Amino acid sequence: PPPPPPPFSSRRRHTRWRLVSRGLGDVYKRQLQRTLIKKTLFFALAAACICLALDQKAAAKGIAIGSVFSVADFKLMALLLPRRLLGQSRSSVYFGLICRFVLLSIPLILAIKLPSINFAATVGGLLLTKAAVFYHFFLSKGSTPSAGPSKRNSSSQGNFDNLGCGASSAMVEQERS
Repeated sequence: PPPPPPPFSSRRRHTRWRLVSRGLGDVYKRQLQRTLIKKTLFFALAAACICLALDQKAAAKGIAIGSVFSVADFKLMALLLPRRLLGQSRSSVYFGLICRFVLLSIPLILAIKLPSINFAATVGGLLLTKAAVFYHFFLSKGSTPSAGPSKRNSSSQGNFDNLGCGASSAMVEQERS
């Protein structure tokens, strides 16, 4: 068998570029990830401030630690999911899943071992990313993608919305120009 290409050969870069598309869908996904992370950290900050105002320092620490690890898990999942969908080997997918479980177990173990960190608040902090996703897609107005063409979109913009990408018509027009 031929030797593997050097780390920076043109063939290797071409493969990487082909796998990492920079289309409008990727822009929307990165924007959505940033939005969800910002909402998670906002919820964590608000909850921690409320706990501190109520003189619950252990709960504030638990929420802070849980939310930081939850955001890290979310980013790791965002990195690993495309690999799974592209059909990488099962061993690498399972290794990524085990890494995520270990990452999520760290704040729980800390909360169990240290009495200065509230365990229930840590679990709540770990669930804040899920709460941010739920809030973003089901509770906040205007953030959910339409299932079909909206009345204010032209037919060409509505076809893009039908793809399930959830991009707004302004994003489509910006990409076209």
